[in-house]
Amino acid sequence: MGKRLNEVHVAVAVIVKNNRVLISKRPEHVHQGGLWEFPGGKIEPGETLLSAMEREIQEELAIKVLKSRPLIKIAHHYPDKSVLLETHIIEDFEGQQYPEHEMSLGCEAQAVQWVDISQLKHYAFPAANQAIITALQLPQIYVISPDLLEMDTMQLQIFKKVFQKYPLVQLRFKTLEGERLEQMVAKVYQLAQGTHVRLLLNSAMALNTELHDIAAGVHLTSAHLADTQWVLQYQQQFPEKLLAASCHNALEVAQANDLKLDFATISPVQRTLSHSQQPELGWDKFAQLTAKAQMPVYALGGVNRMDVDVARSYGAQGIAGIRSLFS
Repeated sequence: MGKRLNEVHVAVAVIVKNNRVLISKRPEHVHQGGLWEFPGGKIEPGETLLSAMEREIQEELAIKVLKSRPLIKIAHHYPDKSVLLETHIIEDFEGQQYPEHEMSLGCEAQAVQWVDISQLKHYAFPAANQAIITALQLPQIYVISPDLLEMDTMQLQIFKKVFQKYPLVQLRFKTLEGERLEQMVAKVYQLAQGTHVRLLLNSAMALNTELHDIAAGVHLTSAHLADTQWVLQYQQQFPEKLLAASCHNALEVAQANDLKLDFATISPVQRTLSHSQQPELGWDKFAQLTAKAQMPVYALGGVNRMDVDVARSYGAQGIAGIRSLFS
């Protein structure tokens, strides 16, 4: 992600405690004034990201950062300004204590409030912050189901175990259609009841069924990502649902950006048995594509749950998988 001329480089702190996040309100007289934001500020010449973040949090909130990790890096271009936001989650801190259930004031007389992560959508943020909010609400691991023709007892048990462990699952029954497909999805949906799992439909299924009401969203194949008209119609009809896509190159990442999708997978990071003839990207190329994305990205292809930290070090939200996770 190259830095543009006149682009403001900003360190952003997402301070998390008990599934709540500390947000503050921007002064009325500044850019995007009056909106809520995650604390932070401009990285000054000679400063590192971490030193700038620690300085800003101390000045704004009298909080000392003890432990943090990268969350997401986002470039956003407003009509009057471009910003590059480098975001860290603050996992441990000390210093000023702010009441958890009421608004208070920070060191610069700014409004400060703890908010449940699930409630952030009810607060007005600058557009550049939306990808950060999405990243906070997505897990580290995204599971993709194998392509099944039938559902036997063993597979039912596997689905149950997956739903107990992983909160985001894509159903990918691409070889089924019509009534058989709807019966299979309905059966899986019933298994998911009582859990916190969100089910996404692969677009190869979604374009040919009326199952959108029971799904949390749709995951677009790279081919369907190019069907802009269908994507825009879906977003208009289901504005609250997740919309993701499979990307393999810079052109597809740019298309996902233009459509303002919620997240993407980029693959194949490494060679897989099922796609042994498809050239692998490698982690460096994956990182280059991820840096172009204006949304959270999962690494897919030849990765497993042990690669989460590696993927994050290359800018990913986490990892996605089929065979390595669906067991």
